[in-house]
Amino acid sequence: PLEMLVRQKVPARPVTCMGLTFKNPLGLAAGLDKNGECIDALGAMGFGSIEIGTVTPRPQPGNDKPRIFRLVDAEGLINRMGFNNHGVDNLVENVKKAHFDGVLGINIGKNKDTPVEHGKDDYLICMEKVYPYAGYIAINISSPNTPGLRTLQYAEALDDLL
Repeated sequence: PLEMLVRQKVPARPVTCMGLTFKNPLGLAAGLDKNGECIDALGAMGFGSIEIGTVTPRPQPGNDKPRIFRLVDAEGLINRMGFNNHGVDNLVENVKKAHFDGVLGINIGKNKDTPVEHGKDDYLICMEKVYPYAGYIAINISSPNTPGLRTLQYAEALDDLL
């Protein structure tokens, strides 16, 4: 399998943070494996933690293409993906099949078509479904690609969400 081709030996250097023990301080942030399809292959690369997602309650295609732009002179990329994913139920099934022995984080978000005033419901749906399988859960309220999402960062909306 793919894991055998990419297997890396990363020296053990355990780190404990917020009650979680990571095999090493090297973690992969959310965005690469939005659906939890590559957990074991990514784990074979030596990551001490892997964060999958962002996942939403229902599948959604994300933004129209093109949605990734290369900035050659700046050696960078612009990402306008828009939480494209197969939905939380699909992600949970993939997580159940994985054998990764590091810390698994799951990044959750709201669907693009969910009104912001009902956004909390989307986060609760996702949280309840991923909670048994996550070492930690990250609540994504910062994407500029989901209309109104960042309004959840302020005052009463944030208090209500948390």
